Amino acid sequence: MPRLTLTDILSLEDHDGLLDVKPLAPAAASESSRIENDFEELNLFIDEHGFVPGSGTGGNKPSIKERTLSMRLKSYRERPDIAQRLKFVDRHNLLEGIGDVPPPESLDEILDLDDDLLNAPSEEIFSFRHSRPSSARPDRVSERKPCKDFEKFKPLFDACVADLVSGKRKSLKFANEQEVNAGEFFILNGVMVYVAEVNDPHIRNGKRNARLRLIFENGTEGENLLRSLATELYKDASGRRISSPEVGPLFDPESSVATVEASAERITGSIYVVRSLSTHPEIARLDGHLFKVGFTAGKVEDRLRGAKDDPTFLLAPVHLVRSYDAINMNTTKLENLLHRFFADARLDVEIKDRFGKPFRPREWFILPLPVVDKAISMLLDGSILGYRYDAAAQKLVKS
Repeated sequence: MPRLTLTDILSLEDHDGLLDVKPLAPAAASESSRIENDFEELNLFIDEHGFVPGSGTGGNKPSIKERTLSMRLKSYRERPDIAQRLKFVDRHNLLEGIGDVPPPESLDEILDLDDDLLNAPSEEIFSFRHSRPSSARPDRVSERKPCKDFEKFKPLFDACVADLVSGKRKSLKFANEQEVNAGEFFILNGVMVYVAEVNDPHIRNGKRNARLRLIFENGTEGENLLRSLATELYKDASGRRISSPEVGPLFDPESSVATVEASAERITGSIYVVRSLSTHPEIARLDGHLFKVGFTAGKVEDRLRGAKDDPTFLLAPVHLVRSYDAINMNTTKLENLLHRFFADARLDVEIKDRFGKPFRPREWFILPLPVVDKAISMLLDGSILGYRYDAAAQKLVKS
């Protein structure tokens, strides 16, 4: 069979329609189709709802779609050339009698136009593009709210104010932001603040941080990061830290030097009162009511340093609340006396040490802090011998 030329191939009958190629529609036709399709949305809206978009007969506030179609119809009515092209699809006579709309000739005419800047036949004006993303926000923003259990904290504020008046506490310029602990008081923007809880302690960028529960003397509370509280205190020109009570040494009532300031060599030990910073639920729920009354012959700081590894301290860090120097006193007898005095309030708990051995701490008591202060004060003058502690009433009563 002889080889066919291109002319021969093109002259053959095209049974499969391979050569039946339609020319591309002109761009104008595509634009016209788009406008017709957009206008058809107006027709469909009237078919469904029974009123012209924007006519106010729908009974409800116009939806975004209705408002968009209303603006689209308005733009068509102001373009006689487009209105003329849409006459054959205008089955609701929306463009009837549309004539030329003269352009505004003054600023007043422009201002009298109805949403002229939004008159566009396309919904693209509702599409946000090239906008700057929202700035990053913290996961939690602290807001003050009413403190539901403020009656539990009010006595602490009252006692702190009394200590400031008597001179037991001092108002100091804020410093050492890393030394913010539970049980401490501060003054921020003229309002006294109590650190009730220190939660989620962590180290970030080499700095200690934590989530604090703060109680304000005006009856509100908030949750702030430790670093945030420190920043606010630094920014506040009157931001202050309130010191712990400055309690004098305990002298033996029968000592010949009872009214004379003793030298450091005569200090026989120290009494300390601490609160636990344990995160264990059973311990944490007693925060503000559970205190360890202990004694040491050395420095209190040294005794507390290894608290987190010591079952005597519930295997958790502690915060020093009170400390007293014992001078010319038998600290063993003093310890036994106070522990027997508060025996009914002793915490009954068993924990296991690092080696799994069960241990029952004997120096933790569930009682109000003012009661501890009063008992130690009465210990000074010997009047404690005529009293006992009523655990149910949580107060000292005469024997």
